[in-house]
Amino acid sequence: MTSRGKLGEKIALAAVGALALAALALGGIATANRSNGSDVTVVKEARWVSGRQILSTNVVCGKGLRAVGGGHAFRGAHDLSKPVAFPVSAPGSTSDTPGAVQNAWDFVVVNPMSEKISVELYAMCAPVG
Repeated sequence: MTSRGKLGEKIALAAVGALALAALALGGIATANRSNGSDVTVVKEARWVSGRQILSTNVVCGKGLRAVGGGHAFRGAHDLSKPVAFPVSAPGSTSDTPGAVQNAWDFVVVNPMSEKISVELYAMCAPVG
């Protein structure tokens, strides 16, 4: 491959990375089939959060996979005086063993409204190693 082709590939990878970060920053998730030559799988799950409740949960990657990213979405009616909040969106593990593979993406969802809401939660998973 010529140096011009390699430069174009690097620019394309940088653009994909920037778009993924922007999507995550906005509370969404960018999905991809390939990332730097590694397979990335997106696991999507829906959860209900009762009115005026806090939900602590996670989305687990499959066996042999590590959580490398995550995101969330709330598509209901928004109330600026009582916003739905996601104060935790971080890698986690389903094992209590120190140093275990972070095979899940952890979430805390705060629903300050009186009605039950539905949220979408995502984990981006890549092969361990």
